[in-house]
Parts: sequence; C-alpha cells; structure tokens
Amino acid sequence: MPDTEAVRVKDLALDLANFRTVRQADEKAALEAMISTSPDRFWALTESLLQDGYLPTESIIVLRDGQGRALTVKEGNRRVAALKLIHRLLRIDAHTVPENIATQIAGVTKAWRRDNEKVPCTIYDEADAKTVDRIVRLAHGKGEKAGRDQWNAVARARHNRDANDSSEPALDLLEAYLEHGRNVTSHQRARWAGAFPLSVLGEAMKRIAPRLGASSAPALAVKYPDVKHRNSLEAIIHAIGLEQLGFEGIRSKDVDFGESYGLPAAKPAKARGADEATGSRNAQTRAKGQAAESSRQPQTRQQQSKAQRALATGDPRAVRQLLKGFAPRGKGREKLTALRDEIVLLDVHKTPLAFCFVLRSMFEISAKAYCDDHAKAGGPSATKSSGEERHLVEILRDITKHATSNNSDRAKKKALHGAMTELGKAQGILSVTSMNQLVHNPRFSVAPSDVAVTFGNVFPLLEEMNA
Repeated sequence: MPDTEAVRVKDLALDLANFRTVRQADEKAALEAMISTSPDRFWALTESLLQDGYLPTESIIVLRDGQGRALTVKEGNRRVAALKLIHRLLRIDAHTVPENIATQIAGVTKAWRRDNEKVPCTIYDEADAKTVDRIVRLAHGKGEKAGRDQWNAVARARHNRDANDSSEPALDLLEAYLEHGRNVTSHQRARWAGAFPLSVLGEAMKRIAPRLGASSAPALAVKYPDVKHRNSLEAIIHAIGLEQLGFEGIRSKDVDFGESYGLPAAKPAKARGADEATGSRNAQTRAKGQAAESSRQPQTRQQQSKAQRALATGDPRAVRQLLKGFAPRGKGREKLTALRDEIVLLDVHKTPLAFCFVLRSMFEISAKAYCDDHAKAGGPSATKSSGEERHLVEILRDITKHATSNNSDRAKKKALHGAMTELGKAQGILSVTSMNQLVHNPRFSVAPSDVAVTFGNVFPLLEEMNA
C-alpha cells in the first residue's frame, strides 16, 4: 500500500526521464523543457498556483527508490516544477518568464510560502513501479490549460517505446536527429523533443528509406547519422518540424518530395510478370525493361518538376523555394537558422519590408560567422584594427574575393558575380545601401516584384557564406 503524507517541495525530485521530452541532465533543464514544449499550459498553471495556492486535493504521485532516499515525481511534474520556480528552488533565464508572472513571483508573501511549502503526496515503493505507470497513463485526460497536460504524439510514442518495449522508429530517428542534426537550433531541439509531427515523419521514412541505403524505416533510424544523403534527410526532418512538409506533399503523385530536398530520383517500380516471378533475366526482358523505363522517366521528371518550372524568377514562390532548401552550417549560426525559419513564413508580395529587414540581418550574421570561420587562416575580418566594425558591403566584397580565391576560381566567381553586383551598387534594390535605407529612411520603400527578382541574384552569396 502507498503512503500518503505531506512532503516539502524541496525534497521532491523532478522526473528527468519524463515521457514528454528526451531525458534531461538536471532539474533546471527539465523545467526549461516543460516550458518550451507547452509554455501556455505551464504559465497558466503557475499563475493559478500564485493566485490560489496549491489545492490539497491534488495529490502528487511519487516513486521512492530502493534505498528509501530519493522521492521522484511521476505524476505532477509541472505542478512541482512551478512550485520550485515560485519558491526560487530553481532559477531560469529571466527573459523566458512572462512579465506578469515574474511580477507575481517577486511579490509572493511569507504566508503563501509557508502555506505552500509542502504538498500532499502518494508515495509508492520501487516494487510498485508498474502500478505507478498505469496511474500516470490514466491521469492525462483534462483539457483545461491549468489541468493535467494531455500527452501528445511524441509523449505517447516515448511511453510506448520505453515502457512497453514497442518499436517507434520515427521517435528514434527524431531523437537521433535532435542530438546529431546539423541544421537544427537549440530552441528547436527543446521544442521538437516534446512536440513534433511524428506520423508525418513516419510516412516520409517509409518512402525514402531505400533511397538512403536502408531496407526499412526502422533500419533508417538505426543507421542515422551514417546514411547516404544525410543533408537531404536532415532537410526533410527540419521541414516536417516547421510544418512546411506534410502528408499532402509526401503523398503527392505528381511531385517527388524527396527530389525537392536533394535525394536522387526514385527507381520506377518493376512490373509484375512471369519473368519477375521466375527471376528470369534474359536479354529480351532487360531490353524491354530499359525501353519502358526510358519512356517513363522523361514523363516522370516532367511531372515532378512541373511545380518548379511553373515558377518565374519574379515569383515570390520561387524565393520561398530557395529559402526552404537553405540549410546554414557551421558555428555561430543558431540565430541565422531561426531567421531562416521566420523569413520562409513571410510573403514577399504582402510583406516586402519585413522580408528585407530579416534578409539584411541574415547577411550581417552570415558575414560575421564566415569571418570567424576563416579568421585563423587569414580570412577576411569583420572589424578594423581599432576594433571598430567595418561596413557590411566592404566585408561582403572581401568575402567574395576570399571565396573565389581572389577571383582565380572562375566557376565560383561566375556564381557570385550577380550577388556582389547587386549588393555593391548603391542604387540596387537589394543592395546593402538600400536595405540600410529601408531601416533609416522614413520615405524609402521597395516594390514586391523587384525584391523577388533581385533576390535570385544575391542568394548565392548568402548560401556560400554558410556552406
């Protein structure tokens, strides 16, 4: 039988292996993960506790370890975490706490702290772990924000895998990607560890596994990150997380979504016949197969690239298409990746000014990151000898020279010619001067069609600085 008693909040340990997210290193990380995964619910609960205190009818489910020392919270982690935050037993970055919550925490009275120092707990011994697990599974049914948070797909899959030893390849791949992925920010890691379109990822895995050198979706999860076309796979996972790729795109019969992310074309399915059944490989069959394949491929490629060919240079969709495939690599690019995620959501036609503001920031951050990457090898510098920052256009010119080996690399010089031509001329629509004018000149503006056309010229340099 479990014991029921009031336990001091500071004596309770948060569950670092909570099914809602990946295993956390400590309680501070666990708290931050809870907030990142479901901020509205967490802060609603915190505010409720601040205003009304802890209701004694809400018992915390606790598991006592074999030595009888550690008391780990199995049901009620959000409530205990919020209480620890209010009691200042746990501290996080002040910028992540809503202003109204921070004000209320600062004004907590001694009486409130005394009344909420302990919480009612139902304590089970380690031998009753299965009973506790069943209670936890049944506890997440309320719909109110301040109530128990329902498990989402990630939490259900994690519980199914860890508690029931079931196969969850999509979750396995997601967690491996969050650990090894090269195009994911720290914020995305924290958020996607607890909320991600797993069913969409599972569908994509089944369709692309053979093209990545894996026999099946589970095999793909095991092989990653040592898979063929790793960058393409990571771009697909990233797009799914941003909800830029869903079931509709994956299941499209007209466009091969894998090719859009750099995967080689899928091999056409073989026709079923007597030769296939018997394994016959005679010359006549091969000839017919090759002829049929060659007749199908042009049509297939035409269908797959139909959407891309329909987009003119000045079409805002062409801009979005380029940015969707843009995957910054290297240190110091976390904010750049976040900006990329935001600029993809902007409509150049409807919000050209906002688009240019974000693009200007992307070029500045990229230029400084490129200089840092090549500083030890005598690359360009973002600052003067006095420590003062150089003008962006000067830095970009030096970066172009460095990237083209002082203009000796003809192929790269040709690829970057349009970028520096546009960025360097003061009258250019997307020149550094014009983008600065957008910020400082109250009368200067740009036309959406001009932005869409000239973006294609400057994008190669943005891509080069983050390759």
